[in-house]
Amino acid sequence: MSIGKKIKDLLGGEGDDDTARRELEKLAASERAAFTYIRRKVNQLLTIMGTLPLRPEELSDQTLLELDPIGIIADSFEQVLEHLNETNEKLRFAEEELQAIIATAGVGIIVVDSKMRIQAFNLKAKELFFRASSDVRGKPCHVALCGSDSPPPECTFEKVMATRIGIQLTNWVYNERHYDVAGTPIKNKYGDITKVVLIYTDITDRKRTEDTLRGNEEMYRTIFDNASDLILSLAPDGSFRYANQAWCRALGYRREEMGDLALPDLIHPDHRDASLAFVERVLAGKKNGRFATVFLSKRGEALPLEGHVSCSLVNDSPSLVCFILHPRRDP
Repeated sequence: MSIGKKIKDLLGGEGDDDTARRELEKLAASERAAFTYIRRKVNQLLTIMGTLPLRPEELSDQTLLELDPIGIIADSFEQVLEHLNETNEKLRFAEEELQAIIATAGVGIIVVDSKMRIQAFNLKAKELFFRASSDVRGKPCHVALCGSDSPPPECTFEKVMATRIGIQLTNWVYNERHYDVAGTPIKNKYGDITKVVLIYTDITDRKRTEDTLRGNEEMYRTIFDNASDLILSLAPDGSFRYANQAWCRALGYRREEMGDLALPDLIHPDHRDASLAFVERVLAGKKNGRFATVFLSKRGEALPLEGHVSCSLVNDSPSLVCFILHPRRDP
């Protein structure tokens, strides 16, 4: 029964005025409580949605019912939930895509928590480090990976936790293979490190190539240093890269002194322009072959030389000018 119908029944029926008045007051109080509840809950929903609450002077109780704010809020929540579902779906796809990338990455990836316990790892990490293990999740990284009761001295995880920033470790050796290790902290909204992502790049083949090249370089340096010809290499700007022992002996310079010199400093003034022009043509690819000039020793003595000049290229650009010279033999 509606409040209005109840009032009509009271006014038209039998009974004393006090009874009718008490009933009316009870109904009015019930109505006020209902409106107060509706307004409070509407304001609560509006606050959750980030909207300012409704003030009584802005919207009367009767208008509040006619406006149907609960219905409006329900429609708004339906739209919000639709957008939320769409966002969650996009996040799910993004997460699946990220997991697929991590799973197929060519580097080993291990995720550990702040207690150094392994939480996750990709297929490459299992292939590199955990091939013989059934499951290492939850185990301390130094136990499962390093095989020790405590972290090693150069532990990337401990450095990340101590510095709170990303760390790079080069040439970490594990089972006779070499790795570059990168550690990156993951922090919560309070700035606490909750996880550390460790990435292992196998550089064994590159390291072997570098060692081979270094060995070849040392071998050729030994050959050049024992050669009787004067061997000199220059950068395209004219600065010295290398001078063999024969060159240093002939000009009277120590090898460490050559770094402070450039090619024009060593050429006799009477031959400087022609010699530098020849080198420029070699750098431009227009000249390559026999070369004759006169150098000046540290003591100022003229040293007529002849031989061969060549230029090596990297990506079609001059990289190194090489002189192989000997004292000129006059006819």
